[in-house]
Amino acid sequence: MTHREVRQDADGSRVYADGHRYQPVPPEERVNAIRRPDDPRAVRFHGRWFLPLDVLPEAARSLPETRPDEETLEHRAACTCPVCARPAARILWRRARRRGYK
Repeated sequence: MTHREVRQDADGSRVYADGHRYQPVPPEERVNAIRRPDDPRAVRFHGRWFLPLDVLPEAARSLPETRPDEETLEHRAACTCPVCARPAARILWRRARRRGYK
């Protein structure tokens, strides 16, 4: 991207501040294909084109209910609830056993 003034003539050619003239090649005469998608929202990142995802509006989003990991210490030892099945809960159980919690 240039920060200097670029003038565009009526024939489509661009004239840069140093006097350099550039005439864009029409698509049918190009040697290399234009790989940019037709969507104007397309973004190029590391040589690849990405299209933005259509996501839910912020008001329609909801987060799942969460519970603290310390709650697992109140459950029985072989509990298989979703909270106790997390790796962080296992770490808490080991730490509590070392300290003599139960």
